Amino acid sequence: MGKLTVKEAEDLVSSGVLSKKALEEMQSSGLVSSRRHSTRRYMKTSDGKWVTPQLYFQGLGKDGNYSKKMTALKDEVTAVFEKYTTTKNNGSNGS
Repeated sequence: MGKLTVKEAEDLVSSGVLSKKALEEMQSSGLVSSRRHSTRRYMKTSDGKWVTPQLYFQGLGKDGNYSKKMTALKDEVTAVFEKYTTTKNNGSNGS
């Protein structure tokens, strides 16, 4: 069984088929996708191409959960990314 998209789940809530509480429970159990919460950050390479730095934990898998140390590391790396990168609007070159 696949996950419901956020749009599909919101449509079910708006039509009264699903309650907001049930939606939250389904999202926490992984039955419904959740919206992306982070802003994509960019930086330019020496030849002018835009790239996105990333941090991921190899081997975590879809069912893995972050530990407190992993979350702390991710927060610190995010702060470094914010210091050295910029956001880009669609169609713009950023800064």
